[in-house]
Amino acid sequence: MSVGTPLAGGRAMAALREHIERSLRASNLFLGVETDTCSALAGHAVARRFKRGEYVWHEGDDANWMAVIGSGLVKIIRRSTGTIMALLGPHETLGEIAIVGGSPYTADAVAATKNVELLLLDAQNVRAAIETKPPFARAIERSLVAHGRSLQDKIQIMSAGSVEKRLAALLRDELDDGSSIVPVTLSRAELASLVGATIETTIRTMSRWHKEGLVSTQPEGFLVHDLGRLVELVGGQAA
Repeated sequence: MSVGTPLAGGRAMAALREHIERSLRASNLFLGVETDTCSALAGHAVARRFKRGEYVWHEGDDANWMAVIGSGLVKIIRRSTGTIMALLGPHETLGEIAIVGGSPYTADAVAATKNVELLLLDAQNVRAAIETKPPFARAIERSLVAHGRSLQDKIQIMSAGSVEKRLAALLRDELDDGSSIVPVTLSRAELASLVGATIETTIRTMSRWHKEGLVSTQPEGFLVHDLGRLVELVGGQAA
């Protein structure tokens, strides 16, 4: 596993500990978990910063850590195919499947944005909390279910039909409720990997959508100008 860069080396230890605990509480995993459990895990956690393209860990590494994303995006890549299996963002977690299953990491985890801040939780401490803290054990179960649903979403996207339908399904699923912005900056190569298409076909489709006024690329992500049309492309009904 890559160690990354220690977070804000100039911070006093107490301030860093407070930052780690506050970030853990804000994560999806720790919603509803007792304060003492969060504090105990924060006391053994380390904060690291990764640059775009740096590996958090490699497929096959021993699962010694799970990570909570403080900021940035991490992509999960199946090395055998180069396929991006998931894109994870702030407040999401990675690595718990391997820790619970007692197996090595099953995919590469790579920083996907300019800066990624991760809070790394030691596997032994996570397992101890699962065994002794029922609310945390239930939180881990919910997290595993969420990862399973994300995999189902990925399967649905890959089986949506044409490349155009797959891209439409990807953007639709990434839209926050009531928003027209997909807040993820992706290269055409990353888009192609996510939907199982060639880069050339992806470029052609996105260029055509831009000309048609359906989707435009913004610094903060993708702006969907016609959600109804996007839904129709997937095969649903426009609102």
